[in-house]
Amino acid sequence: MGYRSTYPTPRDAASLRPFLIALVAAVLLNLGLRLRILEHVLRAHQNSPWLIGVIQRGLLVVFAALLVAFWWLLLVRVLPEFRRGRAPSRRQLASLVWLASCMAATNLLSESIAIYRLNLSSYTLLMDALMLYLGISLIFLFWYWFIDNPPRHLGAIWEQSASAALTTPNGIVFPEETLERDVLRSDHWQPEFMDYAYFTILSSNCFGPPEGHLLVGRPIKVLHSVHSLAMITVFIVILARAINTLG
Repeated sequence: MGYRSTYPTPRDAASLRPFLIALVAAVLLNLGLRLRILEHVLRAHQNSPWLIGVIQRGLLVVFAALLVAFWWLLLVRVLPEFRRGRAPSRRQLASLVWLASCMAATNLLSESIAIYRLNLSSYTLLMDALMLYLGISLIFLFWYWFIDNPPRHLGAIWEQSASAALTTPNGIVFPEETLERDVLRSDHWQPEFMDYAYFTILSSNCFGPPEGHLLVGRPIKVLHSVHSLAMITVFIVILARAINTLG
């Protein structure tokens, strides 16, 4: 039997729910941060260069368009599928997480501009950095599940395909999988929400995969690299600036 992937099916709707809630929470955090950034810009409008004002207004328009598109897709396309007891298509889920990711990117860019041009206080920056950290982590929690979930199925993870070539999944190899395969000689274990949450939190804090976890395949490595770069920006550019101005 060859290696096969499982895309979301009706029985996966319940397992998808916590990840979708996390994504919605990330969007709400980014909306709250956008309102704070808008307040920062309006408060310092007279003292900021005109070019900064134009850029910030442009980012605001982009964020608003992304926000409207996200809620339209969620309320009109995704939630009706849940009411029918079916999971949304992967294309719809991909659109949702891309919209949320672009919102976080606009906020990250706006905040990076604001800390150098709008003379924000350290406590304001600390609160903004915390909201960015939580919002970005929740978005990447959904991304890790989204990239890692399709290759998984109940059965052998590594097996011989029809061409007799050894195939491996593209995604995260959790320590429970390695332990089960080496000790119990089986591989029916499947990660749940807490497994992805643990992986995401430690990746956000350490800028690398937690000990015992392996990243297999280009997509998951690219995703993790982007995650690390985003967290480096939050910790080094924003949080370090806040700590530096505490006095």
